[in-house]
Amino acid sequence: MAPIGVDRAAATQGVVARLKDLIRKDRIMTDPVMTYAYSGDASSYRLIPAVVVIVNTEDEVRAVIDAARAEKLPLTFRAAGTSLSGQAITDGVLAVLGDGWKKLEIHEAGQRVTLGPAVIVANANKALKPFGAKLGPDPASQATCKIGGVVNNNSSGMCCGVAYNTYHTMHRLRVMLVDSTVLDSGDPDSVAAFRVSHAHLLAELVALHKKVSADPALVELIRRKYRIKNTVGYSINALLDFHDPIDILIHLIVGSEGTLGFVSEVTYNTIPEHPYKVTGLIPFPDPYSCARAISKLANGGVQVTTGVTAAEYIERRALATVEHLPAIQPYVKFFTETSPVILIDVTAPDQATLDAETAKASAILASEGATDITFSADEEVSHGLWDVRKGFFATGGAARPKGTSMLTEDVAAPIDRLADFVIDMRKLLDDCGYEDAIIFGHALAGNLHFQMSDSFMDPQAAVKFDHFSKELSELVSVRYGGSLKAEHGTGRAIAPFVEAEWGTKAYLIMHEIKRLFDPEGLLNPGVLLNPDPDIHIKNLKLMPLADEIVDLCIECGFCEPACPSHHMTLSPRQRIAVTRERARLRQTGEDPERLKAMDEGFQYVGLDTCAACNLCSLRCPVGIETGTMVIGERGRRRSDGDRSVAHWVGGHTAALETGMKLGVGAQALGRRIVGNGVVDAVAGAMHALAPKAVPRVSPALRPGPGAPKPMAATNAPNGQVVYFPSCATRMFGAPTRENGLLPTTDAMIALMRRAGFDPVVPEKLEGQCCGQPFLSKGFPAEAERVGGATRRELDGLSKAGALPVVTDASTCAKHMREHPGEAAVMDSAEFLIKEILPRLTITRPLPAVAVHHNCSAQRLKEQGAIEALAAVIAQKVVVLDAITCCGYAGDKGLYVPELNAHATRFAKAQIPEGCEIGLSTVSTCATGLSERMGIPFVSIASLLEMVSQPVN
Repeated sequence: MAPIGVDRAAATQGVVARLKDLIRKDRIMTDPVMTYAYSGDASSYRLIPAVVVIVNTEDEVRAVIDAARAEKLPLTFRAAGTSLSGQAITDGVLAVLGDGWKKLEIHEAGQRVTLGPAVIVANANKALKPFGAKLGPDPASQATCKIGGVVNNNSSGMCCGVAYNTYHTMHRLRVMLVDSTVLDSGDPDSVAAFRVSHAHLLAELVALHKKVSADPALVELIRRKYRIKNTVGYSINALLDFHDPIDILIHLIVGSEGTLGFVSEVTYNTIPEHPYKVTGLIPFPDPYSCARAISKLANGGVQVTTGVTAAEYIERRALATVEHLPAIQPYVKFFTETSPVILIDVTAPDQATLDAETAKASAILASEGATDITFSADEEVSHGLWDVRKGFFATGGAARPKGTSMLTEDVAAPIDRLADFVIDMRKLLDDCGYEDAIIFGHALAGNLHFQMSDSFMDPQAAVKFDHFSKELSELVSVRYGGSLKAEHGTGRAIAPFVEAEWGTKAYLIMHEIKRLFDPEGLLNPGVLLNPDPDIHIKNLKLMPLADEIVDLCIECGFCEPACPSHHMTLSPRQRIAVTRERARLRQTGEDPERLKAMDEGFQYVGLDTCAACNLCSLRCPVGIETGTMVIGERGRRRSDGDRSVAHWVGGHTAALETGMKLGVGAQALGRRIVGNGVVDAVAGAMHALAPKAVPRVSPALRPGPGAPKPMAATNAPNGQVVYFPSCATRMFGAPTRENGLLPTTDAMIALMRRAGFDPVVPEKLEGQCCGQPFLSKGFPAEAERVGGATRRELDGLSKAGALPVVTDASTCAKHMREHPGEAAVMDSAEFLIKEILPRLTITRPLPAVAVHHNCSAQRLKEQGAIEALAAVIAQKVVVLDAITCCGYAGDKGLYVPELNAHATRFAKAQIPEGCEIGLSTVSTCATGLSERMGIPFVSIASLLEMVSQPVN
């Protein structure tokens, strides 16, 4: 493949021109914000693509291949972008998997599963769990990483070992080669046609098979290197393991890092997910005894599904970064200055086998001096410990100094040499100046990970890293005969060291493989094989300080599946990356035109379309709140005039509330008079002309019930409760009356009285607000002024906190807890399940109800309470897990409705036949869901009141 031409801009526009009639315009991106947003993966490398294309079909992939070839731009495919060796980035065309690759079909009672490359690994395992099965590969990033990356990197993980990776558990592969031919190895017709059309390629693969098989030294080398985890170079074990060139071909694709073809579908043979399991965090007095114990547990390096299925080595310095976490706290008393631990899972198909296997493991641990041997069958304990382990990539990265890059490598050595290997790895890191490095890893497979940090803003950091990399290659590849990359893939990081690890003979065979599949060098050039001996220290990420809220982000991408705007505009990782680059450009003063374009472009993709839900913080192992960063920038971009308007509005909230109700009511009345079509057409045209000034309306937008009327006190047996109907509930209603339901405010009061409580409601309720809407728009001072007045009112009504205070919107409850007064505030779900439900009799449950957990409910950890209430409301509960935040985000559903549409695009398919109503704990969310899901969404209170009405 020729290098990018001198006129890169012309080549970029050429690609755009070739694709514009085939792929929707908003899925082809060349602007400086969006191309920079896709410039990094989870590695320490960065390349800015010339053009980013979101692809959804094989035809679109074919078109992108043709366009890239015609314009002489290299082409890279990207799934989740969690790659750790720089293999998912390019300065050419970046083809990103869109929504069209989410196929998930389970066969033979879970023994096999067919997956599209955009399926997240954890979602596949969730679907397989009812069948007692799971995928063999189980990378720590499985809640984020996608099947396309797992296949192309031959990813493994904590319990996978060598035996259960993609290479060994793949049943079928569908792949498009660089000439646009598709081979489906599970389709006899496809295979037969391919044998004719690509007879020369298959003959060349057979010749390579014979050449390798005839070389005893090469055979021994390949066999030895694949006894442990190894993702350095191509999977040349395929040339020995198979005779049919079709089998050789599809297994060469595994681990090829997108350099040989595009994987569009894969069928896996699954492995058992045994129901009986115990987990232990076992401390040892020193690394040597710990490593010896692991060697004894390793079953000679043969992975099993019964017995010790995982044994993670965690050194003391790594423990220091997480010992403050609740899951680790019970074990801290056993830690000394030198004590590492093993995180162990023992699994079995039945209790008797589990007991026997646990006893065997305990005896081995005791024989090597373990200082505490405690196993737990408690799933919460297990999940807590494994969440800590899975989060090491980010938590270890967060322990680094701000402004530095997080560097990570993963290596493997023969299991019988693990004890010495651990000691030598620690010494090498310290000798090379990486004393802050931490070591952990999948020790049953002799696989160690280590992380360290440095600032590549300093040119000497690259020199230091170069020295370390060469010393590491000598230690791992030469002295230990191990793998310089055990599971993270070769990428750019290890490409210069492939020949040193494999020797010239095997290295030349790998070049021959690349030539056979991709003679032009079109696909991901420079990845896996690279003639540049310094490529591992080029294009390194710079991590300038930009915002103290997000400065610790390592850009791992774990946050992305939670973000409602991901793949519409930007994800949290991308918002942070773009914010950093803008900060760097301001600091250096270089390229002011680019900075201006990025600042202007960030308004819509970075600020307007961020729901600021902060669900990203729940996925982030260190809790980074990108939404809070966005809110801060919104505030900084506000003009004095904006703040003056906000101040006026803050002083006239009652008038605003009245006006909002009248406006919503008017459009609802208009629909009854002239119909939905006319109202939607007029309102849509006005919104298109002034999207920031004129809201988009929909039939689901209903006027709210307003403030409840003043009520006389009653002598209720259970005393008084202060009820604060949120402003959103008062202004925006749900389709209740036509469904035989009371509005939320009336239902809450009815339930309180039915349960023997006397509700107390503020007398002058109109205009009272917790302040959250002002804060989310970047007006913190006004949020405090408005919210402070409400807090003082509730403090008085609650008699300085003596009475409970309840609100009916999760967003309001969360904000008031974060800005507390004397009165503690309960959300409706919490109050209903604790105080109301025990005093009710359910008289007529519904057949089914759909449940959406809005972002504030998730952050308040109310899912359990909401689902428990739903379970008494209806005989069947359907949780819409295809939605994270619904994207309505207060009033964004009115002014940026495309965010709500994008965030909910998969959920309607989850609603089964016979489910005719849903619930949410925020009225604005209910509005967006009612429109998008095709069934009405109402509050828990409205449904609970209906199903508990006394029978006459």
